[in-house]
Amino acid sequence: MKRMLAIALAALLVFGLTACGGTIEKAETPAASAATGAAGETVQPKQVVVGVSMAATTMDPAHEYEADAEMMLHSVYPTLVTSDYADESRILPCVASDWTISDDGLTYTFTLNQGIRFTTGKELKASDVAFSLNRLKGAAGNPSFLMETVESVEATGDYEVVITLSEPNPALLNILTRASSGVYDAEAAQANGATCGTDDAGQAYFDSTSIGCGSYKISSFNSGSELVLVKNPDSYFTAGNVDTYIIRNIADAATQQMELEGGDLDFALDLTADQTALLEGNENIKLVSFDTMDIFFLGLNASEEYGKELANPTVREAIRYAIDYPGLCALAGNGAKTPAGIIPKGFLGYAGETTITRDVDKAKQLLTDAGYPDGISFTMGVIPDMAPDGVSFMTLAQKVQADLAEAGITVNIEPQEVAVYLEGYRDGTQQAVMCQWGPDYNDSNNQLAFLPGNTVGLRLGWTADMDPELADLAAQAAVETDNDKRAELFEEIQKQMDQKNAPAVVLLQAGKTWAVSSRLTNLTVSPAFGFDFVSLDVQ
Repeated sequence: MKRMLAIALAALLVFGLTACGGTIEKAETPAASAATGAAGETVQPKQVVVGVSMAATTMDPAHEYEADAEMMLHSVYPTLVTSDYADESRILPCVASDWTISDDGLTYTFTLNQGIRFTTGKELKASDVAFSLNRLKGAAGNPSFLMETVESVEATGDYEVVITLSEPNPALLNILTRASSGVYDAEAAQANGATCGTDDAGQAYFDSTSIGCGSYKISSFNSGSELVLVKNPDSYFTAGNVDTYIIRNIADAATQQMELEGGDLDFALDLTADQTALLEGNENIKLVSFDTMDIFFLGLNASEEYGKELANPTVREAIRYAIDYPGLCALAGNGAKTPAGIIPKGFLGYAGETTITRDVDKAKQLLTDAGYPDGISFTMGVIPDMAPDGVSFMTLAQKVQADLAEAGITVNIEPQEVAVYLEGYRDGTQQAVMCQWGPDYNDSNNQLAFLPGNTVGLRLGWTADMDPELADLAAQAAVETDNDKRAELFEEIQKQMDQKNAPAVVLLQAGKTWAVSSRLTNLTVSPAFGFDFVSLDVQ
């Protein structure tokens, strides 16, 4: 049995992290309402206003899947375990005090902290954890697939939960850090339509109330408009001194910048690199930069039917050498870099930055070797008005178009509506696409989607029978639980993908910069979950 408690608790004590709502003790903080100070004066609640282009459509853990919803719900619905924001490969206790993993990697036994209470007043028990996770699996919401290797979740005592897997899943603990895996009052949920099946009808209830045990609770939620969180004074978990968070939907980045400069916002989360550069030197604003785990890539269809010339690995190699990677990173800004493979910096198996140097003459020679001395042309699908992480798809596409033109490759950029783009990409009929991949959870197993026969591979016409060796390596990596062996497998996978000129050409790993009010302190940032509402203080 692999005992995790000692390591996890040591990390918690050393770093004093509040990623799960603080250290494991009851909060002694004021409620989010005006109070009387020591001298009898009225003390106004401390409020923080966040501007974000809101994608969240629900506050139901079993149905949410957007990045901003993840960020918002972490402080509302704590999970069995959480991650160390300073090193997110390290798993820390949260609702669970410790856990063991069987030698075969199929059985996880969690011991729960006692004395945790929901906003309903009911004490958290193992039956609540079992219901929450079984609903996540069975309600057929967007995040249900995360539980596909979970065979059962059972309460084996008031404070013990056992999760049994159908096959080893080294990413399970990281999956359990997602807000989707948050724990809530099972009785209240079931009384309001929630079930563990496809007949689940609890979402409207979760959007209108809060039945978690976190440091904050939902006061109101209007999809596409605003979320208001207020401090939960009875929470088992600690928090900073912020009493109220108002998260406003501000889709226009220029408006976010203007309101931040005017003092109406404390956070602007969607500014471009050009916009944040204009804020440098403003004493009322500070810039917070960090790496995301998001990969931007040029997808080249490997099937002869849809990829045509792109099905030739030598042609794909020519394209790789014709691209100016530093130029793309400069356009993206915010410290973007180009990884050597599909594993981003921060994940197990990261192979460093690319060693490919642009060589137009070599690209031309490779095209000649492939039988195309006069060059080729292909069509690239692009969503023109989308800029995830502040990086414009169209700007990247135009840069790639210009780079490849110098090597005799004509790229016809085809602007597409989101629905059209996604339909062609998902059914594998696009000849080429400009795309971004954001991990579903904080583990390298996410990136196995790029392998033949897996999600991204199939979207690029790369079936398992086209490269059985790589498909087999992906299957091995998916279930290997020893980290040293996992690292070796990911190294070999990326080496072979490089040698075989895999159809996903990694362009860059995006960085990100947030602009925040200088009155904020103790800001903790997570590439996986955004910023930690729980650790923040406001002056």
